[in-house]
Amino acid sequence: MDPERERIQEDLRGLVRGEVRCDDVFVQLYSTDASIYQVRPLGVVRPRTAHDVAACLRYAAERQIPIHARGAGTGLAGESLGPGLVLDFSCHFRRILARHDERVRVQPGVVHERLNAFLERSGRTFGPDPAMSHVTTLGSVAAIDGAGSRWLKYGSARRHVLAMQIVLADGTVMEVGREPLVGGQSVDADPRKRDLINRLADVLGRNAQMIERHQPRSRVNRSGYHLAGVLSEDALDLPRLLVGSEGTLALFTELELATQPLPRHRGLALLFFERLESAARAVEEILTFAPTACDLMDRRHLTLARETDDRFAQLIPPSAEAMLLVEQDGEDGAGVREQMRALVDRIRRRRRLAFDARQTSSPDEMELYWQLPRRVVPTLYRLKGSTRAVPFVEDIAAPPETLPKFLPEMQNILKQHQVTAALFGHAGHGQLHIRPFLDLSDPQHVAVLQQLANDLYEAVFRFGGTISGEHADGLSRTPFIRRQYGPLYHVFREVKRIFDPLNLLNPGKIVGDDPELHLRHLRPSELAATAISPPWASTEGARLPASAGPATG
Repeated sequence: MDPERERIQEDLRGLVRGEVRCDDVFVQLYSTDASIYQVRPLGVVRPRTAHDVAACLRYAAERQIPIHARGAGTGLAGESLGPGLVLDFSCHFRRILARHDERVRVQPGVVHERLNAFLERSGRTFGPDPAMSHVTTLGSVAAIDGAGSRWLKYGSARRHVLAMQIVLADGTVMEVGREPLVGGQSVDADPRKRDLINRLADVLGRNAQMIERHQPRSRVNRSGYHLAGVLSEDALDLPRLLVGSEGTLALFTELELATQPLPRHRGLALLFFERLESAARAVEEILTFAPTACDLMDRRHLTLARETDDRFAQLIPPSAEAMLLVEQDGEDGAGVREQMRALVDRIRRRRRLAFDARQTSSPDEMELYWQLPRRVVPTLYRLKGSTRAVPFVEDIAAPPETLPKFLPEMQNILKQHQVTAALFGHAGHGQLHIRPFLDLSDPQHVAVLQQLANDLYEAVFRFGGTISGEHADGLSRTPFIRRQYGPLYHVFREVKRIFDPLNLLNPGKIVGDDPELHLRHLRPSELAATAISPPWASTEGARLPASAGPATG
């Protein structure tokens, strides 16, 4: 351990109750996540309380040390990596604090899957469903505005975060929600909070037309700061702004979330297509049935599924070039089954877009069908060889109605660069996860990555889409944000300065000046791009509130 790390470790151990580790093993452990990047931090703090978090931020502000918040390390854009102090919330911030009829209060280290297991006892759920639910923490879901397959029904996390306890860059702990305005001004009793709200209201008010004018037409967008709909005549919605800010504006220590009733019945259909374009054309028809999910898998994923599980080999026709997984839910089982039957009939028989289909309402079969996107897609990263499916341009989104034209253009761009890619997506809301197969130890492949990103993103902009729909900007996409938003990018800078004038909270992410940030810090090729899932990120043993027992049975 070098002298600087040794001094920081000694100082912080005298200030916080949580663990502080600056030794080489810990620094190396926290230098990677599920992205293609590697950045060694100065040290790691596992805070136990909001006081610990505040003490770390005050210490960092005095010494100009960057702070990077982290959950389970499942990020694909390198959003939690950095050269400063990493604050790991997945270890101790794992309590479900309180549950009310339609809301729940949690700490940010609570694992998403465990929260829903807890809510299920009372017939409720937290709707947004990220793919890595079994390890992803709710702080991470809020930090990147996570969504998932069921966005069509539940939307993203932003819709469900009602209030939060935050710690500002100077160590101030603050409770925020939808803050009332009187005559356009805050009358909050706390002068620090009042000043924050008034400065934000001024910036958002002055730039209201620009904010409205520079929004993409895609259904989803989590690139940049979410400024639309934050300011109204009588309120400023701080959670709406802070969700998706990737730890660059404030750190979350408590979250109050809206919950939804669990559906009584669900049904699933698998639709198989001979051409990717046919699947894209089917999406518009499917959306008229108001599905809860509509996911797309290409031939590479389907072939991998057939090769890894005999059940999928029997389920998936060998000639399928694409598949759509469609889910419906409702209060009446017969109604759900009839809706699914009508949907399959229209796509397969009447429109002749799909050549084969499977339909089920059996819980066991539905679980098997859902394993296709949730278990097969991650196996791409475990394929052997130096050429890997790279998460880099994997988060684009376009308006769903443009997919029949956008997907062929995407394929042409890949062909122009002689790149093979795998495609999985939430086609119902236009979200496309494209993973090109590249060897990042080869400088020529790195150059191709840059050119591919430029061309793909230009196509995305032409179709009214976004470079990031749910996976964060991080190191991967921050250099491209200015191109997406134009003059609105300067408003992002103003917002960043209001919250973090010293630029210490996850600096360089979302707002940054390095045009080649996405090409720096590429991890050595021999390290597989897999998420670090520490043992404390399991769903067992986390503490429930004392009131939870009687309330949930």
